Amino acid sequence: MNPADETVMEVEGGGEGEIFAVGKTYAVTLTTGIEFKGIVVAYDPDPNIVIFHILSILLAARTMPEKGNSMTTRMVKTNFISKLSFMARFKDPLASKKRVVDLNGLEAKEANAIREIERIGVGVTAEAQRIFNALSKTLPVQWVNKDILVMGEVRVCSPYHADCVTGGTTASQNQVKRVLKLEREKLQLGSGTGGN
Repeated sequence: MNPADETVMEVEGGGEGEIFAVGKTYAVTLTTGIEFKGIVVAYDPDPNIVIFHILSILLAARTMPEKGNSMTTRMVKTNFISKLSFMARFKDPLASKKRVVDLNGLEAKEANAIREIERIGVGVTAEAQRIFNALSKTLPVQWVNKDILVMGEVRVCSPYHADCVTGGTTASQNQVKRVLKLEREKLQLGSGTGGN
């Protein structure tokens, strides 16, 4: 084995310009016997480290791999490279990365996660959370501290009974009270009022 500071690299073809220029693609053989084909995505001459995106397919044409072909990243100290065979050069070696990120999908997942987090009451009882979850099936609800805000105007305060409904119009209050009473009965919590 060669000393760590000795370079034993044999370069075939593609000798113009910097050997590890970003975008150059090589068939690489390491001193350990490992062989791979990879695109140079970064090179740091101070510690002599090159980063390749390892291709799992052969490059028949000078085009980037299509979406769906797997790529992994490998960081290699250059003194462990015994042979480089130049294959091709790409202007933007990370161009394929732009095609695999579904930004709209990520934004939708983030929005969904935020909605799910907002559905969880902070410092409320399990009963209050069950009532919130039940009301949310039929009405738009959100937590405002420990109160449940229904339809953006009617508040249901602790202990979340029909007589704890305030705000909004009389019609809105009556609708919330009806739904609340039905949901409490479904949850077997009782109505919590003497007269209703």
